[in-house]
Amino acid sequence: MTNLLRDTIKQVEQLPDGEQDAAAVAMLDYLAHKRDLRVSDEQLAEIRRRRADPNRKLVSHEEARARIKRLGA
Repeated sequence: MTNLLRDTIKQVEQLPDGEQDAAAVAMLDYLAHKRDLRVSDEQLAEIRRRRADPNRKLVSHEEARARIKRLGA
């Protein structure tokens, strides 16, 4: 087990039971679908370009949720 996974599990153990279950479901969902989580070489290049931009705009989780909700509407 990696140190990152070990540290993450320690953090999850500190959560209330319901939140621990939510974290477990998220991990199980990732494991079930990880093969579907592929990006093309072009998408990867775009991700790297955007992450390297020191002036990139970051948004809060709430703003990200709102944007995703608008896309689904």
